[in-house]
Amino acid sequence: MARDNRGNNIDDAELVLGGSIALVEYDPKNKITRESMAEWIKTVELPEAYGTDSYVGLISSDGGPQDGRDGGDVTEFYQGGYQLPGEASLTLAFTVAENNRKIRRITLGEPDEYGVYAVNDIIQAEKWCCYAEELLKGGRIRRRAGVVQVSGNEPNQSTRGEVKGQQLTLTWIEDDMYDNAKYFESVYDPENKAPTTTPTE
Repeated sequence: MARDNRGNNIDDAELVLGGSIALVEYDPKNKITRESMAEWIKTVELPEAYGTDSYVGLISSDGGPQDGRDGGDVTEFYQGGYQLPGEASLTLAFTVAENNRKIRRITLGEPDEYGVYAVNDIIQAEKWCCYAEELLKGGRIRRRAGVVQVSGNEPNQSTRGEVKGQQLTLTWIEDDMYDNAKYFESVYDPENKAPTTTPTE
């Protein structure tokens, strides 16, 4: 649908239908390339590690992914009208409804041979390769790939008859695996067409 005479296009409104988040071992072999997530490719070819056990599982309906930004101090100049933004910290927060092995691994660490966790904290210092998809009305899909650390974990209060979730916060980490960017992002759209020539970096 084209823009109307006021410059609006209702098809471009982001009506979220769902999504998923996967976390795998921090390893160069688990990098997701720019080419594999090109905006005209619907299904991203993921490395083998991104199997069904790599996903965090169900996310609560009222705890869907929330982007965040915390910026450092702005640099101002003697001449008015000029400034530089502070270094940004970008985060992704969401509330997991499941307490599966993946969630316990990224929050509690490795269990022993009995399946028992010796807990000193409910977040771990490890880095993870992350892939996130968000499905939008109209067939569009937002994809992100990068390196993260779990920087926050706020367990919900236990309430009888209700799902007890944990609000996790992931911080995107600049890493040379992703060209020192915090993450790669693309939005697949069924109307996007592959170029007739191969893009060059």
